[in-house]
Amino acid sequence: MPKWAMVLALLVPCLASAQSSLESDFKNPPNSGKLRAYWWWLNGNVTRASIQRDLEQMAAKGFGGALICDANGADQFGNGPVPHGPDFFSPEWRELYKFTLQEAHKLGLEMSLNIMSGWNLGGPMVPAKDAPKKLVFSSTTIDGDATTIKLQEPKHDPALYGEVAVVAYPVDPSAKPGTLRHFEEKALIKGLSFSAPDTSLLLDDGPDVPGEAATRSSEVIDVSRKMDADGTLHWKKRPGHWQVFRIGYTLNDHCHVSTNSEGWYGYAIDPFDKGAFMRYWNAVVEPLIRDAGPLAGNTLKYLHTDSWEVEVANWTPTLREEFRRRRGYDMWPYLPVMLGQIVDSRTKSNRFLNDLRRTIGDLAIDNHYRLFLDNAHKHGLLIHPESGGPHAVPIDSLQCLGMDDAPMSEFWASSWTHRVKEEDRFFVKQPASAAHTYGHNLVLAEGFTTIGPHWQETLWDNLKPNFDEASCQGLNRLVWHAFVCSPDSTGLPGQQYFAGTHLNPKVTWWNQSQPFFAYLNRVQTMLQKGRFVADALVYYGNHVPNFAQLEKSDPAKVRPGYDYDVATEEVILNRVQVDNGDLVLPDGMRYRLLVLPNRTTISLPVLKKVRELVMAGATVLGPKPTEATSLEDFPQRDAEVKKIADELWGAGPSVPVRTVGDGVVLSGLSGRDALLGRTAGPDFAFTSADVLDINYVHRRDGDADIYFVANRSKTAGKAACSFRVTGKVPEFWDPMTGEVRDVPSWTDDTIHTTVPMEFNPCGSMFVAFRRPGRPDPKIGPLANYDRVTDLGFLDSGWGVAFDPKWGGPAHTAFEKLTDWSENPDPGIRYYSGTAVYTTTFEGPQTAIKGLALDLGSVHEVAEVILNGRNLGIVWAPPFRVDISQAVQPGTNVLEVRVTNFWPNRVIGDARSPGQTPFTRTNIRNLTADSKLMPSGLLGPVRIVSVSRGK
Repeated sequence: MPKWAMVLALLVPCLASAQSSLESDFKNPPNSGKLRAYWWWLNGNVTRASIQRDLEQMAAKGFGGALICDANGADQFGNGPVPHGPDFFSPEWRELYKFTLQEAHKLGLEMSLNIMSGWNLGGPMVPAKDAPKKLVFSSTTIDGDATTIKLQEPKHDPALYGEVAVVAYPVDPSAKPGTLRHFEEKALIKGLSFSAPDTSLLLDDGPDVPGEAATRSSEVIDVSRKMDADGTLHWKKRPGHWQVFRIGYTLNDHCHVSTNSEGWYGYAIDPFDKGAFMRYWNAVVEPLIRDAGPLAGNTLKYLHTDSWEVEVANWTPTLREEFRRRRGYDMWPYLPVMLGQIVDSRTKSNRFLNDLRRTIGDLAIDNHYRLFLDNAHKHGLLIHPESGGPHAVPIDSLQCLGMDDAPMSEFWASSWTHRVKEEDRFFVKQPASAAHTYGHNLVLAEGFTTIGPHWQETLWDNLKPNFDEASCQGLNRLVWHAFVCSPDSTGLPGQQYFAGTHLNPKVTWWNQSQPFFAYLNRVQTMLQKGRFVADALVYYGNHVPNFAQLEKSDPAKVRPGYDYDVATEEVILNRVQVDNGDLVLPDGMRYRLLVLPNRTTISLPVLKKVRELVMAGATVLGPKPTEATSLEDFPQRDAEVKKIADELWGAGPSVPVRTVGDGVVLSGLSGRDALLGRTAGPDFAFTSADVLDINYVHRRDGDADIYFVANRSKTAGKAACSFRVTGKVPEFWDPMTGEVRDVPSWTDDTIHTTVPMEFNPCGSMFVAFRRPGRPDPKIGPLANYDRVTDLGFLDSGWGVAFDPKWGGPAHTAFEKLTDWSENPDPGIRYYSGTAVYTTTFEGPQTAIKGLALDLGSVHEVAEVILNGRNLGIVWAPPFRVDISQAVQPGTNVLEVRVTNFWPNRVIGDARSPGQTPFTRTNIRNLTADSKLMPSGLLGPVRIVSVSRGK
């Protein structure tokens, strides 16, 4: 046997085994691929019975685990309170916690624990000295010969005050000092608005202007030792006018835990103080780990803290020492800059503030999140904090997330009340980039968060397309927000958190929910396979705060057709190498292009690494740098930046393409144009005559290329989808059903494979390439499409049974299919729950292949039973089930169980004052004025045959 044949014989079984495992996991997702629940213990109001019920139901419906999150927030935004249960960390609470882990272990569920009640890590045991801090100051002008001056104590919170320094400098009374742009944001006095903002405005401040500096750093004098305890300064100054600042620290404006259950209100901890973190850890977290016993690191797999919402803070007692150690110079001569003064020049003051924010960001990592990681690992536990914001707090978000075991962020469902625009809702590209560039597989997100809607987030045209979009941005494990543990005593729909898409066994559609969760799990399972495929690696700078924004923000301008990751300075310096012209990471990620920030300042260490990469063969795109970002070693570093920039970009005007060493330096191009000239073409593209909005994500698992393509449009249509794969057979993997089938028709131009595809409204499909093959030119594109032929309509003569316990009639007739919310009978108009539609029809005398029932429009979920045989549940267009194996000649009995959501019954109760309400809940935002939701089976209901063309 030839040697190549022997090798092939050895490889084929391995390949077949890998393909079999991939297909098996897709059809039956393993626990790692299953969604998790943000399991809210609302105000501690949970019981053993409600805990056991929730866990059993999670396991039954396809959840892989849950995040225990004790918190409150029931009464926010005008909603009502809920009863107070056991306080977080109380003996009673800890018994419930231990019971939870034991029950989860029996069910094979993987648990996470939020290590406090609410968020902003802290609690009632945290003293004021351990809380977040800010600088405060008073200012005194001295223009006489006095040697004893009383300095006013800075305004401060009475709970905490400490002295920092007294500094003075000479002033010219006739001078007109300038001010820095965005000073309060740069000095971390005020945060930038909203989530994951563009923070590049903090880096620039315009040109220097002569005479605008308040003083020179060499003239700033530290006179702290000359002030006594009562604030009297004893100082014989030089003649002239002097400005004296008495500087202290006090509690930050936002210094408490948030959304905590009753009994856990207290200070948050200083996120830059190692001692504060360890005192909290030893007091609270260590005992909870001991409570878990042998289940710690097993059933209890992760520890968690939620998003950082104490806003900005700009002081911690060790800041001066840490600044000197990390930045290489003393910050004291520049303290007046933190108070709004320009020292030396606008440029130097701005750079000092860059260094200040970078130092504070480093402390957040080293003294908080890294401590969290290290202490968890000592116990065999992992962490997934929401450490990357997305609020504009003083962090290097990607570095924080990259350090975590499973980077986690959030995305929001569509809403008409809050975060209405898409750019305000998706924050998944950031944790995905962190995972890809730091070597993690899982990308988590708190998902389907909303503020305003209550049980109103529809499945197929809200939750599904938002999940699909998050998946295209890199999500592969959803943590559903929010799943509230609601004891039986709270009634139905029961107690709920004010925000999030409400989900628990009390939702109307819970018994019909498994197919929807199965869809989520199949998508997640596939997107956990192999590695992400991207062409560009985008360096986003070393400033703080810094965030990778939305996928659509596309900082390198590589879209459409190409994808990218965003990387930190740490990744560029320590993880990127060059292999055959590609940028490679130790975990196997490869990129064809490195893109620098679109500005002329750069970190000197990064620029040195860029030179190394270019010399080794990398392609780099970006403007020519002119100066360093830091004040460290100023102006020597600027001179070195200019020297290296001249080597790479040339000493004269920049040219679009410049060969340097074995690599290429590009400037003045978009990332997409750069890639079009250096790749075989886009990784994905589509053409369509229909109104479609298609996004994609590409992963490679061994020899298998896996594309997830999703239509974000609410209209159906056809598209020719082109994939940068050649020589392989495309396969359709349908996450709605678990079906895997070969694509009948495709073309291969030796660069791209083009597949004719048909998309349902908000539809999606995996296209996988696993084995070699060539297309059959005799098979046309119609072979890929469903051909639907109407055989009959069932729009009249329906009997409908509602549940009288919820106000509906036990039996009624619908002569035609209509919307419940428009019915004159209030028992139907305000009905929430399941109604059973029944009718009969005559079946064909001979079998018809592909016979199906098409329900038309459904609000919201339908379960089909034909002749006593359950044919499944449908929740998305085309709301169609195969009936070919259940239909019989002659009379057939059809039953369709249709379920809507809770709002109509809650609104109906609000419109019926004086009557006993059917519902009980703390949610009060559904009022008599609220709009009813369309409900029921609207049709047209058709008997159809479904076949594929040729």
